[in-house]
Amino acid sequence: MNLYITPHPPIILDKIGNGDEKKAGITIEGMQSIATDIAKNKPKTIAIITPHGNVFGDALCIHVEDNLTGSFAKFGHPKLSYNFKNNTEKAREICVALAQNNINNLSLNKETASQYDISTDLDHGVLVPLDFIMKQYVDFNMIHISIGFLSKTELYKAGQIISNILGEDNVLIVSGDLSHRLKKGSSNGYDKMGEVYDEHIVDAIKNTDYIKILSIDEEMLHRAGQCAQKPLELFIGALEGYKTQSTVYSYEGPFGVGYMTAKISRGEKTKDSVLATYLESKEQHFNNTTKDEDAYITLARNTIQQYIADGIKNDLPEDLLDEFYNNQNGVFVSIKKEGRLRGCIGTIEPTKKHIAQEIIDNAISAAVSDPRFPPIEAHELQDLQISVDILFPSEDIKSKADLDVKEYGVIVSRGYKRGLLLPNLEGVDTIDDQVSIALQKAGIKENEDYSMQRFKVVRHK
Repeated sequence: MNLYITPHPPIILDKIGNGDEKKAGITIEGMQSIATDIAKNKPKTIAIITPHGNVFGDALCIHVEDNLTGSFAKFGHPKLSYNFKNNTEKAREICVALAQNNINNLSLNKETASQYDISTDLDHGVLVPLDFIMKQYVDFNMIHISIGFLSKTELYKAGQIISNILGEDNVLIVSGDLSHRLKKGSSNGYDKMGEVYDEHIVDAIKNTDYIKILSIDEEMLHRAGQCAQKPLELFIGALEGYKTQSTVYSYEGPFGVGYMTAKISRGEKTKDSVLATYLESKEQHFNNTTKDEDAYITLARNTIQQYIADGIKNDLPEDLLDEFYNNQNGVFVSIKKEGRLRGCIGTIEPTKKHIAQEIIDNAISAAVSDPRFPPIEAHELQDLQISVDILFPSEDIKSKADLDVKEYGVIVSRGYKRGLLLPNLEGVDTIDDQVSIALQKAGIKENEDYSMQRFKVVRHK
């Protein structure tokens, strides 16, 4: 089986670029090379993994209608439209196999689209690469899969399943742009980590060093502002058990976004497993990390692990420091998984006789009772990053001028409505952002009268 990696900027299509597509000439040549290679091999089915379309937080989305249609109407070109025949047999087979392996997925048809109030139209992540392919080859049907924000292991296993069902004679395309933050002044902003991420990915593909992609840390992903990572994690799963050869046709970033085109060919079978190597390194990293955690994080983590495993609360450890028993404070326990929030519950003011009990109760609530998320399961425990915020008494303030997003948290109140936001949170960079989010959490409109308080925290992470 041949696999390909493509970008998907509509501007590289001549009917949309109006001449600007020439600035991405290297990318266009790479896309044409992919189209030529596919035309030479004449696959009956082309499956495309896209980070756009209907993207769910907990499931892949797979079209199962017989006919698939889409256009570039969102980009001002409604007449630039397409119609494809879906390989519904294999699409449905993929859905069944994913479900049998406990990987959430949605079979997208008119009924489920209506149920979730979503569209069945094909997205540009699919249409851009297909436009290039159709100029050289049209005798194929397709499978359209929108990525979900599943764990790396789930996506990896999904890639295995999808490639096994596709078979050796068909094609899998991963559509994704690399960093969107390569140039100052771009609409997505600039971050030097964008270039680092792109070099990292291109080098990993050139050298078939796929563990390098799975092991990228969450700070790099966040700062790079990319949309290729989740498709790539699935793509690597499609290579499990095979030796591979790769060709990077092109890389450039003419519009402040990184575009890579590449081909990866599966060869003879091997017993080497990228997933096993990744999981082993992750376990080692987990052990090293938890070894150095302070007593606050250790208490929260041990509480969560025991509750998930046995359904019971921890007894208070005998070796806790006196400060756990001598102080009463509000406490927030926050849980992230692969950089994404997985649960956060806390108390603004103390509700227990000491901090230790406050941490234990809020850790359990964050793990299993946050209404925004399903309860954490045992297989997730090694993926969790935990922080514990100890809140100090709040004080009334007169205006936003008394706030500092790094130093103070904020509480907004109107009658019985109350909203809190902790300080120094990723992505909350201004006081206006901080207050606005707190108001949303409280259900208070920004044009209504409300009072504010500020508080300090000590964060353990």
